[in-house]
Amino acid sequence: MADYDRLWKEIITELFEEFLLFFSPDLYEQVDFSTSPISLEQELHKISPKAKSKNRRSDKLINVRLKNGEEQWVLVHIEIQGTSDEDFPKRMFQYFYRVLDRYDQQLYTIALYTDEREAFKPNCYDYSFFGTTLIYTFNTYKILEQEEEELLHSHNPFALAVLAGLYMLKSRKQDQKYYKAKLFKLLLTDKKIPKGKIRPLLIFIDHLIELPEKDTEQLVQEISPLIEKEDKGMGLSLDDTSIAQYYKKIGMEKGRKEGIKETAQRMLKEGISIEIVVKVTGLTEEEIKKLN
Repeated sequence: MADYDRLWKEIITELFEEFLLFFSPDLYEQVDFSTSPISLEQELHKISPKAKSKNRRSDKLINVRLKNGEEQWVLVHIEIQGTSDEDFPKRMFQYFYRVLDRYDQQLYTIALYTDEREAFKPNCYDYSFFGTTLIYTFNTYKILEQEEEELLHSHNPFALAVLAGLYMLKSRKQDQKYYKAKLFKLLLTDKKIPKGKIRPLLIFIDHLIELPEKDTEQLVQEISPLIEKEDKGMGLSLDDTSIAQYYKKIGMEKGRKEGIKETAQRMLKEGISIEIVVKVTGLTEEEIKKLN
């Protein structure tokens, strides 16, 4: 089963500049990307509030430098799946005040909902007790609510990651191979996607929408001309993908068959009858006669 938490964290890390442009263009314009963003995993671990529910979720805390020289911290919460968590807005507020109290840093927060619960999209924490009131609101984005056509026409590579998330939800009820093939074709033919962003998106899509081995074989055969064309242009690495595993399997089978043929040739040179060679190697009599 796919590790959705890890997949979303990795694609946000790999395409963080595109991620920020996609979700917060105003903040993006203020960030100085000549200074590399810093992932604050240790600090995040220190301030993470404990959750009562068993929902799968993932969080990222990133430090960026603004053009005016100031620091800006970005908190991304990724809600993966599970039943509605009534404590979730409180957790978002706890993140905010703990960063503010411990590090005295500005914090942009966004909750990215990748799940299929239509009614679950809290965007604020509301506290009231005998005249003491507090309302904390945060940014939200629900993949299930997005329009396919709008994502398809976006010039931002991160839109393809969001589209993959949308197709993943759709493919649970429909043809997974169709959606995965469509995403791969978009990725390998869209000239707007920078060459350096193709591999992380390819890995993300491949693991997000997993296919049975038979469907993977059909998919590779369908898109192999595009892969070969892209590979010639940039030396595309397919490591860590089901496509690479399929090619490796084919190579192993080819190597195994070549080894069997060499064994058959040696047996024939030693004068062993064709009938025995057939039984030992599993090759057909016609194949052995060609070797002979």
